[in-house]
Amino acid sequence: MRVAIAEFKQETNTFVPRPTTLADFEAWHLWYGQDVITYSADTNVEVAGFLDVLENTGIQIVPILATFAMSGGKVTTETYETLLSQLLAGLADKGPFDGVLLALHGAMVTEVDDDPDGRTIAAVRDLIGPDVPFVVTMDLHANVTRFSAEKADAIVGFKTSPHIDQRDTGQRGARVMLKILTDGVKPFMAFVKIPMVVPASTHIHHLPGPFKRLMDATRVNETGPLLSASVFSVQPWLDIDEMGFAVIAVSDGDPALSQRVATELAEVCWAERDEFMKTQLVHPDEAIARALAVPEGPVVLSDLADGTGAGSPGDATAVVSALLKAELTGPAFVCIRDPEAANLAIEAGLGNTVKLTAGGKLDYVYNEPVELTGEVTFVGPARFRFSGQGYTGVEMDMGDCAVLKCGHVHVLLLGTVVMTVDPAMYRAVGLEPLDARIVVVKSAIQFRAGYAGIAKEIILLDSPGMSSDHLESLPFTKIDRPFFPFDRTFDWNVC
Repeated sequence: MRVAIAEFKQETNTFVPRPTTLADFEAWHLWYGQDVITYSADTNVEVAGFLDVLENTGIQIVPILATFAMSGGKVTTETYETLLSQLLAGLADKGPFDGVLLALHGAMVTEVDDDPDGRTIAAVRDLIGPDVPFVVTMDLHANVTRFSAEKADAIVGFKTSPHIDQRDTGQRGARVMLKILTDGVKPFMAFVKIPMVVPASTHIHHLPGPFKRLMDATRVNETGPLLSASVFSVQPWLDIDEMGFAVIAVSDGDPALSQRVATELAEVCWAERDEFMKTQLVHPDEAIARALAVPEGPVVLSDLADGTGAGSPGDATAVVSALLKAELTGPAFVCIRDPEAANLAIEAGLGNTVKLTAGGKLDYVYNEPVELTGEVTFVGPARFRFSGQGYTGVEMDMGDCAVLKCGHVHVLLLGTVVMTVDPAMYRAVGLEPLDARIVVVKSAIQFRAGYAGIAKEIILLDSPGMSSDHLESLPFTKIDRPFFPFDRTFDWNVC
């Protein structure tokens, strides 16, 4: 038997004006054929999970492509069509197959399509035909649509946020595939859509609260003939059609069981909606004062409204400005994506003092450039590998970077956008988070995995940006109404 494996992932924030291009996919990774296996193996990604289960089973694994772009604005039509064509051409050229495993994010949007992941699933189904088993894995922040659920045999989602179970999700998806191929399992998938979104910073699986209760409920349900149960809490910065939470339950040929489990989980989601709104955001000035009152650092400040893993550009400046005017008593680390400013610092040279403006160029809606004067303490290209539980072993290219020491504030000027969630990012430019009083990350959730066991305290910031937790302040126009939290007093029942 032969099973094809592939990955095609990007998470869109429709409030970000900068489009996502082919260069953004190439910047993280775009691999073909055997390189998919070579570079994915032994990392915390879904493809590695596919390999874990299928290797040594006698099944021939056929890698097609693997690509992942940083979260950002809408994917250009040309980019999406190019990558979809490459995926389909690879499947057509190397087929036929006895099964297909595909890792998607599930929250991609293009310039012309609110549901390109659904279109990708449909295109693969049309190519391989109705009888070839087709299993898809998705991030739990996917916006799953009915169209997607109709075209795949099974959709299996993450269960952790911060995401630390990518490889495990790949294993769970591959085990469903193996059961279909070797045990004669006939999956039936039930789908429920729920008219709600909630602040992303509340999506935490390991701390008491509504999200943990939801994820625990999916694990309890996955027994016996129920092959998989997933709650997709959707990242909320999508102004698109058919937006909202979704639940999928997959059983071995038992429609009543699948529907019952999906309905029960959907009802739990709806019942928890108000609990999700109890966020605790702190103004940057107050957060800095609180951090300095902690006996030792690092205290991690989450600039979540500029979260690069949520599609924001990473060049917001409100927190930098607050740090520069604060009376700090020790080192504070903060980053700004600004290749032009980084190049100016590089030209000034190591050990020299430079004056420049940085940030506020991509997020010019909520932020403005900040003036920096400081000593250049690092210049050059930088890379890091995730060392925490999330995306373990995956490498990120930071581009040509520089660090300015502005008093106690160490400003990392990034040459490109990266996920700022792992202390390895700062270490790559000579900054040790363990030596800092304050460390700023641009992330709502994922940093909790990278800084586990390091952070003495975590404070979520009430700062401006394109991935704000203040959902009702964002310019939504396309979502169906009524819709929670924009409408608070309507009734909803599973149909």
